[in-house]
Amino acid sequence: MHRRCLMFLLTAILIFSAGCNSNTSCPITSPQNTPINQVGDEQPETFGSTKDITSIEVVLDPDGYYTNEVKPISITDDKMIHDIMSMINESKPLEDESKISKMSAMAYKNNKLVITKVNGGKKEITFAYDTLYEIGYMEDEGKKLEPDYSFFRYMADLNEYANPGTNIGKQVLELFGKYNWTVDYRINTIKEKLPGNLKHKAGQYPIEIYWAHNNELSKGIGLDFTKYMGKDVTVEIYRLREPLPEFMKPRIDARGIVVKYNDEIIGAYIDAGRYGFMACSLDRKSLKEVSGKEWNVWIEDYIDFEDELEIRLSKMKPEDVVREYFKAIDEHNEKMIRACTTRENQLKYLSIGMNSQDLFNKNESKIDSNIKKAKLLEIKEFKGFDNEPGVLEYEVTVDFEFQEPIVENNGVRTRFVILKKESEKSGWRIDGVGTGP
Repeated sequence: MHRRCLMFLLTAILIFSAGCNSNTSCPITSPQNTPINQVGDEQPETFGSTKDITSIEVVLDPDGYYTNEVKPISITDDKMIHDIMSMINESKPLEDESKISKMSAMAYKNNKLVITKVNGGKKEITFAYDTLYEIGYMEDEGKKLEPDYSFFRYMADLNEYANPGTNIGKQVLELFGKYNWTVDYRINTIKEKLPGNLKHKAGQYPIEIYWAHNNELSKGIGLDFTKYMGKDVTVEIYRLREPLPEFMKPRIDARGIVVKYNDEIIGAYIDAGRYGFMACSLDRKSLKEVSGKEWNVWIEDYIDFEDELEIRLSKMKPEDVVREYFKAIDEHNEKMIRACTTRENQLKYLSIGMNSQDLFNKNESKIDSNIKKAKLLEIKEFKGFDNEPGVLEYEVTVDFEFQEPIVENNGVRTRFVILKKESEKSGWRIDGVGTGP
């Protein structure tokens, strides 16, 4: 995406899991638990032995900025109790209390844990954290403690993932452990049918690109599911303790994805879930690092250059692609909207509106459902800034009619369109549409 272009291609309502359906506490249990010694027992037990704890109730601030509806969560799973207590016991005294004053107005403050022991005794710990600055603290009987920030991310995700499972196979634990990832729990298990091949036709929903991209990441650790194209596979999604690598910021929370055929692991990679399409290999490398290729070189192997629409678009002048694009918006022709857009840009569709338990968004819904009409009135090349080589920018005038005037009212508006040749053979495609140059 051009660094000066504010994206206008997509407007969507994110659909999130509400978690539980009653007003009572939501039990999180697992009939079979991973043995505690698989996650480590060697830590000082400041708050007593985890074996003496029967449950932990997590009460998140109902007035906090959580995406899902907030309800008390009762944890009775042995592994999850152990994981939580391990993070608490590894906390250090908060030596610099000025950190608290640095918390933003969006901080999550009124949260607490109620720890119930076998003898019926209870202990209450309060905690607050700030996702903007990634700081937080706990308070126990007036004493402030500072756990690793992964503790607060763990707490927040309990409201994100409704049915965690801790019966995790040794094969999976060993695979992620090899690359220094801690598997907290399984988010979901999904049956998938891989596409027949990885060639993507113009205008298709970008499922082939999804699998090509993540198979490349799997190759980085010696796995390859190319020969399983067209077959039914099982996909397991795991919550990982460690954050995503630096190059994926500001995205932080990592999901581990495992692809299996007949219970054999044939692919594995890391993604950011519903927080935008981004992924890396288990050894924390990007697509470019794994493949050794820039996107425009790598994608050529996965474009169906024999496709009729691909051929037609490849012969168009950039101005004609812009006209075709706004005509498609006006006619709600979603296939043509996608066809006029770079494939790299299309990957964003895969995370828009997805449920946090899903592998990716399979709903080929309207790309911009709020636009009722879009009549292109004028188009002219914009040369006010020094664009990157191989990039063109156009200033267009469009008469918009919206389903609902949420951000703008109906009428004539100016847009700035960025085009580039994602592949020389495929011709010009739209890489972004913004309200300013």
